[in-house]
Amino acid sequence: MEQHVSKHEKVEKHLRKEITGGYYESGEKLPSEKRLCDYFKVSRVTVRHALQNLENDGLIYRKQGVGAFVSDQTYKSNLVHLTDFSEDMRLAGLKSSSRLISLQKVDPIKEVNEILGIRPDMKLIRVDRVRLGSGTPVAFDITWLPPGYGQLLFDENLTTQTIYDIIEEKYEIPILAGSYRLTAINADEYLAGHLQMEKGDALLEIDRCSRTTGDKKVYFQKRYYNPDHVSYVIELSRNEDSEEASSKEGLPLKEFIPEFVK
Repeated sequence: MEQHVSKHEKVEKHLRKEITGGYYESGEKLPSEKRLCDYFKVSRVTVRHALQNLENDGLIYRKQGVGAFVSDQTYKSNLVHLTDFSEDMRLAGLKSSSRLISLQKVDPIKEVNEILGIRPDMKLIRVDRVRLGSGTPVAFDITWLPPGYGQLLFDENLTTQTIYDIIEEKYEIPILAGSYRLTAINADEYLAGHLQMEKGDALLEIDRCSRTTGDKKVYFQKRYYNPDHVSYVIELSRNEDSEEASSKEGLPLKEFIPEFVK
């Protein structure tokens, strides 16, 4: 079955093929953002997202106010590209969907309001969803958004659309960065019921805070993975140039990706 491919993925795939296929030489300047927008008939946010992914993978580098340039292809990126759930499912050959449990305005939560950088008395928008891979409950998400961003979700279909796509594709608010924290917990009755597990079973918890332009926080999310269906794989890279640095700082992280059990 054909998987959904977002606009920025189409742009990224095209540019990636040209860069790795030798269409551009190392150090050569890519077309301007405006020209890429006109060529692909997409928004500037979409183009910037595609370029950001290429930069994260070390294929290009950007100079402020000048443009994007093709990197030396022997360069190994030490940045990690963390995808959203629908991209993870597509890469795993699974069909992504969600079961919306609730979407509501809730009272402030001290810890969450602090993470989002909003007033301590400001109410939040909370979204609870079961995340499905080809119909199987793989994860459970609890997401909190400031009201300004959260109100954008109330008229959307959150069973087939991701928050990520709604914010980026429809409202052209780029998700430029994020911080992640991984831990393990035991499932409470609420989580266990939705993930078809037993209370007390182990879960992999990933806390994520995503940011847009000006370092503004768009949402804070707790995702709970059933470890029977997913594990994370870490790949480190090392070359002669990095040997001295790696002995002091550790090997650079090349990939940090989930693997799903089909």
